[in-house]
Amino acid sequence: MANAYSAFGQYENATKEYQVALQIRPNYPDAWNNLGIVLNRQGKYNESLMAAHNATRYNPEDAEAWYNKGYTLGMLGRYDEEIDSYKQALSIKNNLSSAWENMGVAYFDMKRYSEAAGAFLNETSHDPDNAIAWYYLGTVYEKMENIPDAVSAYEKAIEIQPNLTIVKERLKSVKNNMTSATGEVSEDKSNESVADQNSNLLDGILKIFGINN
Repeated sequence: MANAYSAFGQYENATKEYQVALQIRPNYPDAWNNLGIVLNRQGKYNESLMAAHNATRYNPEDAEAWYNKGYTLGMLGRYDEEIDSYKQALSIKNNLSSAWENMGVAYFDMKRYSEAAGAFLNETSHDPDNAIAWYYLGTVYEKMENIPDAVSAYEKAIEIQPNLTIVKERLKSVKNNMTSATGEVSEDKSNESVADQNSNLLDGILKIFGINN
């Protein structure tokens, strides 16, 4: 019943049904995990974290539960703990692409760009047809001022998903900046540095694509 309510977006009703299930069977890890998910969707992050903790306590080998716990910690701004939870998930299921991606975003938010690049590289190795992962990787390379690799990552994203207009615009901007650096005429008249242009780029792309990680 709770799963049905959740599928229809009735998260308060789902919460009540999961709680009923847990009154009957308090050590039911799937119920704790799903309860955490619907609490997250209601913005009740502290309650969600408690549920996620119980899910991983009762089934420590559930990679998805560790991932969900990491996501909740990220929503609370507890990035180091978030990353630790993703690492735990990945020690169980190394090809969990979403964990690599969210880890990369967490490192990016902490301005740990080399580690962010490593996470996104792992994501692209496990999910090479994920255009957004390649775009994230390009964004991090820009922050690291590794422009050739940024261009390659953007081009790969466009090759996979040609209708990503924002990636095309980003690629054009990077190439214009490269042209300016060689002393040639550039179409880009902005005086912003690559780092300035990219200051909030990753957060922006999350919103543009409606990705909640």
